[in-house]
Amino acid sequence: MLDKLLGELSGRGLGVVIGLLAGGLITWLVGRWRRHRQRQSILRGDARDTVVIHHHLVEPGPPARPGGPATAGVLRVRTVGQSELCRVVPNGHLENVFLHRAFAVTTHDTLISMAGAEGSFLLETLTNFACDRVGSPPFDHDLYVMAPCCEPAELSEHQPIVILLIAVRDLALFESWPGCRGVRVEHGSDGCRVLTLMELAKRFRVEQAEIARRRTAGERTRHVETMYVLDLALDKRTAPVAVKPVPWGRFEHTLRTLNLE
Repeated sequence: MLDKLLGELSGRGLGVVIGLLAGGLITWLVGRWRRHRQRQSILRGDARDTVVIHHHLVEPGPPARPGGPATAGVLRVRTVGQSELCRVVPNGHLENVFLHRAFAVTTHDTLISMAGAEGSFLLETLTNFACDRVGSPPFDHDLYVMAPCCEPAELSEHQPIVILLIAVRDLALFESWPGCRGVRVEHGSDGCRVLTLMELAKRFRVEQAEIARRRTAGERTRHVETMYVLDLALDKRTAPVAVKPVPWGRFEHTLRTLNLE
């Protein structure tokens, strides 16, 4: 019996044992490498493997000048959903495209590009995810602009992929810097979101004008939309959380590069 066991081990059985040990070692090393990369991502604040839905609640403020338009008085950000990127975008190719575009954002342009056919597919996928998470609660309906963004490390310590949801009428309050300069927020880091909403408001106005022009001319609007307008019923109630002015000194370099100050 012993001789048979030794003979088996000295032949094919020994190779099987070595293979099992080598496979186990490789699996352990790969696991350690993945955990190391995940830890490095946490230390960098990189959370682009996560998709978060942010609902933006805006309270109008007084005009910046007598007789002028209303300003953005208070901005509150509420998270209404979160999931892993691979679950939000199950198509492997689109997931890689989306992630690549999320890493291509800059301090000047934090909106994730939705250009082209792949962008249209991504918008549809993100719309399905957002509508599935917010559901159909018994609140008043309104028109909301939906667009993805990712504020880079220069602006934010935590960098997930964010699906922005903001009412069309509220987005109009972010069309000019004088109307946003005095906005108050719950967290000082929300200043970068003010800059993102300003860029979104500018693009939304231009994009809607182009869509209207094409429809009037009888032209196709395929792949023109890089953001969607959704009919949603979201809870606009808030608790009286204390707010404060944005510490714009934290974003001094970005404000200079954007020619805002």
